[in-house]
Amino acid sequence: MPEQQFRIVAGPFCPGRISAVARMHIDEVPDGFLSSMGEPVLRMLYRHLASSPHAILLVAESVPSGEPLGYICGAVDTGALFGEFARRSWPTAVPMVLPRLLSPARMFRMLETLAYPSSAPPGLPAAEIVNFVVVPSLRGRGVAERLFERLMEWFAVKKVPAVKVVTGERQTRAIGFYEKSGAVAAGSTEVHRGTASRIYKYILSDSPVKKPESRAKRALDIAVSATALLATTPIAAAAAWMIHREDGGPVLYRGTRIGRYGRPFAMLKFRSMVVDASRLGGPSTADDDPRLTRTGAFLRRWKLDELPQLVNVLTGDMSLVGPRPQVASDVSRYTEDEMRLLDVRPGVTDWASIVFHDEGTILAGHDDVDRAYDELIRPGKIALGLAYVEHRGFRTDLRILVLTAVTLLGYRRSGEMLRRAVPLDLAHVRR
Repeated sequence: MPEQQFRIVAGPFCPGRISAVARMHIDEVPDGFLSSMGEPVLRMLYRHLASSPHAILLVAESVPSGEPLGYICGAVDTGALFGEFARRSWPTAVPMVLPRLLSPARMFRMLETLAYPSSAPPGLPAAEIVNFVVVPSLRGRGVAERLFERLMEWFAVKKVPAVKVVTGERQTRAIGFYEKSGAVAAGSTEVHRGTASRIYKYILSDSPVKKPESRAKRALDIAVSATALLATTPIAAAAAWMIHREDGGPVLYRGTRIGRYGRPFAMLKFRSMVVDASRLGGPSTADDDPRLTRTGAFLRRWKLDELPQLVNVLTGDMSLVGPRPQVASDVSRYTEDEMRLLDVRPGVTDWASIVFHDEGTILAGHDDVDRAYDELIRPGKIALGLAYVEHRGFRTDLRILVLTAVTLLGYRRSGEMLRRAVPLDLAHVRR
């Protein structure tokens, strides 16, 4: 399978995906104590891990088929994670576990597992990689590297300074991976008698993984979106009244979009099309689209239909500046390089929103609007989105916000300002 044909998802996970993760654990760690407890127990454990505030589960899946290719899970405090699991799940877990503990060997291994935390050298991080599995045929194809990077980004968001990694002495491939990633040896332990393991410590402040969005960016998002929502309340109220008066339909449109790390969310917009417009055409919209209402055409012209997305910014699903969020079908076409667009929060505006501010005009007159979008706009939007991901920063965000404002106001020199700001040749981006 080509390297670009996978994506990383962070849930929410259906029961089938949790079962697949549990099965991968059993297949790839057949001699482990948890594997011996059976798939039902593992399903319960991973379901808890995926929903706990102390942990995260990230799954790599095939873009064409959705088949799971590997997963990684980590916890900011493993002790707190399993303590929480014991408190919440013991009524269900105990009847599953007790029959399997009738075996003396398995009971002994459980006691060794419970005693493990005290056997490691003192002073190690509480944060830990709980488990890390990649399908053997995909090892060395970029899946492990992307899973590891995503987990370290999550730890960084949680303000974790360092992470502990425990791997078997005979797992030479895993040892090589961690050492190549920058982890340093920090001792050894025996989780079970006769099974020596190495302990590594990975310091996030020294890692090459890109740091998450700054606090300043989030503060800017909250301050500007809250202020803008208050300032535009009369405009929003007038828009809502006009939409409802025209056809009596719902005021807001809630479209499912794919956000940071592949998480779906409901993006809000003022409805600009007839009710059930998705049944009458594709996702691309030209200025002459017959599905547009009269009020909707006016709102789209001045980008007022995007105002409700300020609520998405306040809730953290979006940022003021970032690549525009896309529908799942479009994200499924991303190459591995394009999947970097999901490394940041999607935005209300970005360079692509400015360069293609007249998208509806570009698409007008085409018989197949979706095909015209793919040929005339999509490549440029992706290139501009990747350029933002590569050059993102607080100053870049401020520059984009200013350029968005002057473009909407029709400032005649906005094109010249844009050419100086964008780190790409716009002549090749916009055809």
